[in-house]
Order: sequence, then C-alpha cells, then structure tokens
Amino acid sequence: MGEKLITPEIGTIIWTIITFVILAALLTKFGLRPLLQILEERERTIKDSLEGAERARAEAQESLRQNQELVAGARRETGAIIEQGKRDAETLRGEILAQARHEAQEMVEQGKRQVQFEQKQAMEQLRRQVADLAIQAAERLITRSLDEATQRKLVDDYVNSLAAMRPEK
Repeated sequence: MGEKLITPEIGTIIWTIITFVILAALLTKFGLRPLLQILEERERTIKDSLEGAERARAEAQESLRQNQELVAGARRETGAIIEQGKRDAETLRGEILAQARHEAQEMVEQGKRQVQFEQKQAMEQLRRQVADLAIQAAERLITRSLDEATQRKLVDDYVNSLAAMRPEK
C-alpha cells in the first residue's frame, strides 16, 4: 500500500484534483470571501481611522492657531486697555489739576474781594471818625474865639488832612 501512494495513479490524481477544486471552491465561497471582506473592512477601518486622525490633527492645529490668535488678541486688547487707562488717568490728573488751579484762583479772587471790602469798611469807619473829630474840633473852635488867620489855618489843615485820607483808586 505504501507503494501506491508514491506512484501516482490516474484515479487518485483525478480524485485529488476534484477534492482540491471542491475544497478551493468551498474555501473561496465560505472562507476566502468572508476573509477578504474582513480584511477589506479592516483596511477601511484603518483608513478611516487614519483619515479621522488626520482630521483631528488638522482640527487640533486649527484650534491651536485660533487659541494663539485669541491669546494674541487678548494681549493686544489688554495692552490697549492699559494704555487707555494710562491716558484716562493722565486726563483725569490734568482735569483735577486744572480744577484745583481754578479753585485756588477763585479763592485768591475771593480773598482780594474780601480785603477790598474790609478796606472800604475801614475807610468808611475812618471817615466817620474823622468827621466826628472835625465836628468836635469845630465845636471847640466855635467855643473859642479865634482870629481869622488861625481859623483859616485850621480849616486848611483839616482840608489837607481830608485830602490825604482820600482812598486811592
């Protein structure tokens, strides 16, 4: 029997070929096609995963770029806000200084007006006192009898003193 296996017989060769063809057909129908479909599905899955990874990488780069733009914009905006704050502070400082100068000027003017008012009151009071003194002097003159030269001298002195007391304008 061992010799039959080594020497090929036509019947065995035909049956072997038929068995091989049937086995190949069965494997093709039930094994190879599903295996190819699984391999194609796996290839598609890998391809989709690679495309998804590429899209995710592109989206991540886009997100990174947008974030960098946002950060840069925020930095610019922060710088602009700081500069605006400095300008506003400087403007406010100038306004406060101008207002303080204006108020100081008003205080000086009010002080001058007060001094002028008090000066006028003092002059009025002085005039009243001078008038009272003149009346008293006149009473004394009337009570005394003076010669004409002495009376003239007293009146001239009084007029000169009144002219000296006149407020300067």
